[in-house]
This record gives sequence, C-alpha cells and structure tokens, in this order.
Amino acid sequence: MKDSISFKDINFLPPIIEEYLKKENSLHELYKYPSSLSLIEHVIKNKKPVDRIKLVHELSKQNARATNETKANISLLADNNTFSVTTGHQLCLFTGPLYFIYKILSTVKLCMELKSAYPTYNFVPVYWMATEDHDVEEINHFYLFNKKITWESKQKGSVGRFTLTELQPVFDLLRSQFREENIVIENMISCYEDAPNLAEATRNLVDYLFGKYGVVTIDGDNTTFKHLFSPIIKDELINQSCERLISRTNEKLSLLGYKTQVNPRELNLFYLKDNSRERIVLKDNTYHVLNTSISFSKEAILNELEQFSERFSPNVALRPVYQELLLPNVATIGGPGETAYWLQLKSTFEYHNVSYPMLILRNSALVIRKSILKKIDKLELNEHDLFLKTNELVNKVIKERNPISFEEEISALESIFSLAKEKATTVDFSLEKTVIGELKKAQNSINLIQSKTLKAEKRNNETLVNQLTSIKENLFPNGGIQERTDNILNFYTDDLFDKLLNQFNTFEDNLYLIKQ
Repeated sequence: MKDSISFKDINFLPPIIEEYLKKENSLHELYKYPSSLSLIEHVIKNKKPVDRIKLVHELSKQNARATNETKANISLLADNNTFSVTTGHQLCLFTGPLYFIYKILSTVKLCMELKSAYPTYNFVPVYWMATEDHDVEEINHFYLFNKKITWESKQKGSVGRFTLTELQPVFDLLRSQFREENIVIENMISCYEDAPNLAEATRNLVDYLFGKYGVVTIDGDNTTFKHLFSPIIKDELINQSCERLISRTNEKLSLLGYKTQVNPRELNLFYLKDNSRERIVLKDNTYHVLNTSISFSKEAILNELEQFSERFSPNVALRPVYQELLLPNVATIGGPGETAYWLQLKSTFEYHNVSYPMLILRNSALVIRKSILKKIDKLELNEHDLFLKTNELVNKVIKERNPISFEEEISALESIFSLAKEKATTVDFSLEKTVIGELKKAQNSINLIQSKTLKAEKRNNETLVNQLTSIKENLFPNGGIQERTDNILNFYTDDLFDKLLNQFNTFEDNLYLIKQ
C-alpha cells in the first residue's frame, strides 16, 4: 500500500477547490497568486509593510512563557527579511479534531520548504487563535476512543475569555480513558490548570505540542492590534463596504455554479464587552447592539471606536483582513471551506489596501494504527480500497476471493433469446417486444440468484466481513472523515508529528497515509 493517495482519486475536495488547484482555472480573478513555491518571492516583493515594532512587542508579551524557539522566531519578525505563514483555528478543547494538528504542522512544513527554497529569507509559522469566536458548541468537546467528552459551561461571549473552573469533570473523564497515568495527558491538563482563561490555555497547549518548531500564537483580542485595525472598522461602520464588495464576488461565483461560504451582512462587526459578543446592526441611522439595550448614534459609535477600539470585533468576512493587516504574511493555510471563503474576499483586501496572501490548502492525513495496518496487509488491500464504501469493499473482496460469476449464464441466455427472437419475428415482428421482455425477466432471475449467492458468501465469511467492517469503522468513524472527528490523543506517539512533517508536501494534492 502506498503512503498517499490523490485527492482526485477519492473525490475528497469540493468542486470549487478542485477548480482552484488547477493550473488554469475559471477562478483566476478571485485570488492574486496561484499556489506555487516558485511565486513566493513575488508575493514577498508585493507585500505591504506592517508595523513590526508593535507586532513584536505584543507577541513577546503574549508568548512570554513560550519556548526559546518560539521567542527566537518572534525576534526574527522584527527583521524586514522575515515573513510569516499563518493558519487560524478555533480554541477547540484539547485540540478538538485532528485537522487542528494538521493545520499547524502544514504551516511548519511550508516554512521549512520556503527556507530551503529561499535561504536569504526567514519564515515563521503562526497560529491565529480565534479567541473572539462565540460558537461554544463547536469548541466545547472532543472525541476520544469513540467517546464524546464535553465541557459543560454556561459562559457566554468570546470563548477566549472563558474561565476554566468548570473543567475538572473533563480532566477526570479524560484520565479515566487510560489504564495508567499518561504523561502526555497530564502535561496537556496542566496547560489548562495553569491558565486563567481558554485563550491562555490554548496558547499553553500549542506551545507544549509545537513549541520545538517555533510556532508563534497570536491573539487578536488585543487593544494595540485593534487600534491598528480601527481605520478599517471605521470604514465598515460608515460605508458598509464589505457587503457590497463580497456580494459582487458572490454573484460571479453563482454564475460559475459555485455555492458561497460567506454571506456578508450590512455590518460585519460585533460589539465585544465583558461576557458578551453581539452583532452591531444599523437601523434608522442608529447603531444597535443586538440582544442588549446598547445603542449609538453615528457620532457616539465613532467616539466609542476611538476610545475603545478593543470593543469591536470583526466577523468571518473581515477577520482575514485583520490578520493580514497585522502580520508580514506571505501565505495563509486553511482547509477546503476556509480556502473557499478566502476566494470571496480579494476585492475587500484591495479596497482596504491590505496585501492578499497566497492561499495554500492544508495537508490531510489518515492515521492507521499498527493493529489495523496488519489487517490491511493481511487482506492485501490497497489505498484505493480503503475509500470504498463498506458494502462495496466487502463485495469486492468476497468476489476476488470467491470468483463465482454468472456472466456465462447471462451470455447463454442472451444467445438463446436472440435465436428465439429471430424465429418469433419471422412469424410476427410485434413478438420482438415479448421476447425482449422475457429476456429481461430471465436476466433479473439470474441477478437475483447472483445477489443471494453473494449474501450466502458473506454469511460463510463472517470473520472476513467483520474484519473489513472493523477497518472501515476505525479509519472512518461514524462513516465520516477521521481528521474531522478523532482527537490526536487517539494516536499520539512521540514521533507522530515528525512522521507527519516528513510525509507532508505542501504543493502535492494528496491525502497522506500515516502508518503507525
């Protein structure tokens, strides 16, 4: 079995991303740079300056407890010859699904590849923490050994500000899933126990897992950063430009037959205060904060922005612009959905005179445990077999092992009925339909016999069927993609991250098979 399989062979990507990855595609107006290693220096030459002094100052404060490798990378960001590669994700509990891990490792790998290709520059991997997100249900759980472990909390507002006093039941349940004390589990738990809120806990966790690679975390819930972003916030409040620009792009995508990921609002901002993050809406020349009694006149909200820019939070339509305004970024790494919505935003970047980065699809992987790999090898399955539906896989293997075929019988039937048709039509040509109908009935009878024979073969090979079913259930939990469900703790070994980095290749459109 090979170590990877092409996305195209398994229909892994949505149509818009398949189109984007083509060298020549219909989406060329919606991005600035094709995904190509050879064009990175062109991206660098066109990158608009960012405030590196303030960036490094704030990152140094935010990452005060980070590894020496991370601190060294932050220092490098002060140099005009240093650029970042960024990925972003929600603050998922204990990293959530595997693709959280793959995103960050993809960022690390691309920095390695860029440094090798362009040794005169430095490249720093950055993880943008979605601390201002308020979708609690998306981050409050993870799946370990097919068990859903959930953090029950009634806190509201930006999840990065959540306190962690209610997490002890999660720690206890997590520990109970292992027969003996696990040092990795204890270290991950300590990342939360030593933190005042979820943002700091996630930073600790990322530093524990990826600190040796120099990954820098950035928290946009920051007064200095928001002050830098305030001119764009002001434009959104006054002109509502985002809706107009993205809507035009959405019309283009609709004409090309693609669905859109982001549907902009009239105002693409939230008001952020204490335990609340609520949308700002404009009605009758008054700015209202939904679900609160707070409202502002135009003059009052601009004064609020000038004094308290940290209280304004971009939604998904403006958050990427915020990221690229702050960072000396050459590439952003995301999954298929994220890449699709970045394709909607180029005109917004241009309007605000913010550099648009190269869009890179993150790496994807399927981790295969040793016990499952033994079964796969024993059954002589190939990488394509693994992506068949369970019933298709069982039928394929059964037929290969017991090649009982009724093709000869069907062929014989067709010959017999062909002769019968010749004779019957010499008497009355209208009998042709009768002969064809009877042939169809006879074919259906043989097909029924063949189907029942296959079912009998499955009963006779129950052990084989169970083995195949077990493989599929292990690799595709609940029929879904492993990386979108299983947590890293299902597979963690000391060398797993290095294995992933060794196999990942940024500019190959493959899913990697990681054999443990």
